[in-house]
Amino acid sequence: MAKATLLFIGTDDGLVLLSDPAGQGRWLRSAHQLQGSVVQSVWVDPSNPLITLAIADRRVLRSSDGGQTWQTVRLESDLTATAALYGDPRRPALVYLLANDLLFESRDAGGTWRTIALPGQCNGCAIDGAGRLVVASGNQALIGGERNAQWAPLGSPLPDVIRMLATPPGGAGALCALAGGGVYVFAQDAWHRVDHLPGEVATCAVLAGAAPTLLAALTDGGIVRGTLHAWEPAVVALPWESATTVLSPAAYHMDTAFASSAHGDIAITLDRGRSWTVVRRGLAAVRSIAAARLA
Repeated sequence: MAKATLLFIGTDDGLVLLSDPAGQGRWLRSAHQLQGSVVQSVWVDPSNPLITLAIADRRVLRSSDGGQTWQTVRLESDLTATAALYGDPRRPALVYLLANDLLFESRDAGGTWRTIALPGQCNGCAIDGAGRLVVASGNQALIGGERNAQWAPLGSPLPDVIRMLATPPGGAGALCALAGGGVYVFAQDAWHRVDHLPGEVATCAVLAGAAPTLLAALTDGGIVRGTLHAWEPAVVALPWESATTVLSPAAYHMDTAFASSAHGDIAITLDRGRSWTVVRRGLAAVRSIAAARLA
C-alpha cells in the first residue's frame, strides 16, 4: 500500500496542509492553520511529521499534533522578517534557525534551543555532506568547527553577495550557492560557477543522487536543469507564467520536488524537474514548503 504524503505550505495567510492519502497524486486540503499570520518558514520532523515548527509573524511556533494546536517557543531574541528554519534528514531531530546575526540550534525537534555565535549577519545556511554547518556572510561562505564554536572561510569569496545556500536533502552530493543571479558549486576546495545559464536565477535547489541534479528557477519564468558542471539548453515550462518563489526537494524521494509561484500555485515533479504537475492553485503567496511521508 502506498504511503500518505503530507505537504506543509507556509503562506502570507497561514499554514496550509495538503495530503495525498494513497500516494496517487490526488491532493486534498486537510487543514488551514494560523490564518491571518505570515508563515515565512516551516519545518517538519521527517521521522515524525506530527512535529512541526513554523515561523509566523516573527515568532517560532511548535506543534506536536500535526498543526492542530501550537505553542510559542521562547527564544532569547526577537526574530527578523528573514528568519528561516533548516534541518538535516540524516538527523531528524536536529534543526537550525537563522535570523541575520542570530543562530539557534535544537537537537530535540524544537523542544529546547541553544544559541550559536555567528561572526556577523548571515543570509544563508546549509548542512554539507559531512554534517557540518555552512553559513553565508556577505559574499563569503563559512564552515563551522566543533559544535560550530568557530567559523572558518570555505573557499574564496564569491564575486557577489550570497543569497542562499543549497544542498540535497541529507546533505550528500553537492553544496551550491546562489550569488549575483548565478549558481556556484563547491568542489575540490573551491567555488566554480556553473556557466551558460539562459537567464538570471531567482531560487535554486539540488536533488540527491549519484549524479546530483541542479534546478534553477529563472526570474523571467521556467526552470533549468543541470549537473554540477553544466546546464541543459532547454528551459522547462512550469504551469504558471509568474515567477517561481520556492523550490523544495522532498527528503522522502530523490526524484521528487515541489515548486510554488508568486500567485500561490503549487506544482510537483516526480522526474527530477523534467515535467511539473499542478497540485493546488489560488493560495496566498507561498514562502516555504516542507514535505513528509507517513511511515
